[in-house]
Amino acid sequence: MPANETVLGSTRRPEDYLPPEQGPHDEEEPLIPPETPPPAGSAVCGTAMLLIVFGLLISTVAFASLYYHLLGAPRLPKWPKPSISPLGKYSRAAVAADNELCSEIGRNTLLRGGNAVDAAIAALFCIGVMDTHSAGLGGGHFMTIYNSSTQKCTVIDAREVAPKAATETMYEGRWNESRTGWRAVAVPGELHGLWTEFEKYGSRKISWKSLVQPTIDLLEEGFPTSHALAEALEGKAQYIAGESTMGEFINPKTGKVYRTGEQIKTRKSLLNTLRRLANTSNPLQEFYEGEMAREMASEFKRFGGILTEADFASYRSLVISSSDVIYTSLKNDRVICGPPPPSGSAVAQAILNVMDGYKYNMKKFKDVSLLYHHFIESSKFAYAARSWLGDPAFVHNATNIARNITTKKWAEWVRHVEAKSLITDETHPDEYYGGSFLAPPQDHGTTHISVVDSHGNAVSVTSTINL
Repeated sequence: MPANETVLGSTRRPEDYLPPEQGPHDEEEPLIPPETPPPAGSAVCGTAMLLIVFGLLISTVAFASLYYHLLGAPRLPKWPKPSISPLGKYSRAAVAADNELCSEIGRNTLLRGGNAVDAAIAALFCIGVMDTHSAGLGGGHFMTIYNSSTQKCTVIDAREVAPKAATETMYEGRWNESRTGWRAVAVPGELHGLWTEFEKYGSRKISWKSLVQPTIDLLEEGFPTSHALAEALEGKAQYIAGESTMGEFINPKTGKVYRTGEQIKTRKSLLNTLRRLANTSNPLQEFYEGEMAREMASEFKRFGGILTEADFASYRSLVISSSDVIYTSLKNDRVICGPPPPSGSAVAQAILNVMDGYKYNMKKFKDVSLLYHHFIESSKFAYAARSWLGDPAFVHNATNIARNITTKKWAEWVRHVEAKSLITDETHPDEYYGGSFLAPPQDHGTTHISVVDSHGNAVSVTSTINL
């Protein structure tokens, strides 16, 4: 690091995550203009599709990858085994979810003539049951859609929003209420996003009901408790036992929360909800403005929550156009696209952008070691920048910072090709990498689905309930 350069520290400002010569900036006039969307002919894919390459490095999401051949009519096993390859190669299409049954539901949707969006919707309904601790109707998601015909990306922001009665001080002295209990729940966006995606980007060859029905079948017939779900239930066993509305997670045969492999057939409330949503011509009317919204608002009031009918009625998911999507260009005409803040897509893009500037001979042990080291160090700088990101409605520099950390100039600054590299052959104290805090909150990750259909369309969707 040059002698006249101040070491990055927790007291630095967000503009310090631009190259050193840059000063304070306004979001309306970025000093480093965002790189233009990819020209025709460029290969574009969602952020998570490239992250699959790094699956063994980050080890945050276990993907069960499945493929199909459209030539002929192959006989498909009911429960196909997941690929043992960390990087699968498929001839026509692929669905990757972190539960095998949900991957199959998505794959079967493609076989029935659906496109990548249809398959992602069907798989996400399934994830809401199989990984109910990570996603579901009570949460929200970001979906990035790549259209192979236009070679452009669109994003649906269906994340939750705070109820109108929420205040900045409502959790003071009782922080645990921000994660558990009725006051922890925001206005859910999951269903609004799924219906918007179906209406605007679905194939029109698959009905809405047929996308929900496979998950209804799972609930009716029963499904095995995954290790991840069992672990999450065990971690909240005491809370579940004391919460009258969560009795469906108690195995009636044992009197305890479900354990790995045990069949769950007690999710009757969710089953009835999905049946109602599958059989209505307008699920948004039913969920956000109809009888279902009134039932939920009444329940929140009865148990001390602050969600109201007005909160449900006012919710809208956002369609983010191609021009506002975050893009990063890599070698060999590869381009990543993903949502702007409050999504953290720019963080993943920044890491890959820094790594793209290195060259390795993978036959040399030293280069292999350096690859891992550079990946870890790049992640530290990118996650330090992440601490300055947030909802642009409240963090006015968030979008500008996201665009800057995905530029070649920022990546070169981290590698510091013209001077001593910020990424050295050593690791450093936390303050070296910067960030607005040195002790980040617990971050458990969430669920993700990636789909590519036979026409080259791709979907990358991250869903969460923030647990």
